[in-house]
Amino acid sequence: MICTTGIWVVKEGREDEFVKRWEESAGNLSLEFPDVRFRLLRDREDPRRFVSLGEGWRNLEQVEAARSLPSFQDATAAIWRVLDSGDMSTLELAVEVS
Repeated sequence: MICTTGIWVVKEGREDEFVKRWEESAGNLSLEFPDVRFRLLRDREDPRRFVSLGEGWRNLEQVEAARSLPSFQDATAAIWRVLDSGDMSTLELAVEVS
């Protein structure tokens, strides 16, 4: 199981703009990769901090293909303009407990 994550700290007052840009980017990716589920979570203690999740990638090649799309690169550049900081990761399942 492959997941992508991002931890984002948005510039003060730009939170709504960030959410809109992230949603547009994720919406475009979901058209290309319909099996992947995208979520954006907001920190209740720090409303400028968000965590994004992309779940359901088949393999690393699919993640790389998504990140190489010009539309993804353009959307990511627009997102970075409203951030103080950000970090993207690609994770694989280590343990699952039911």
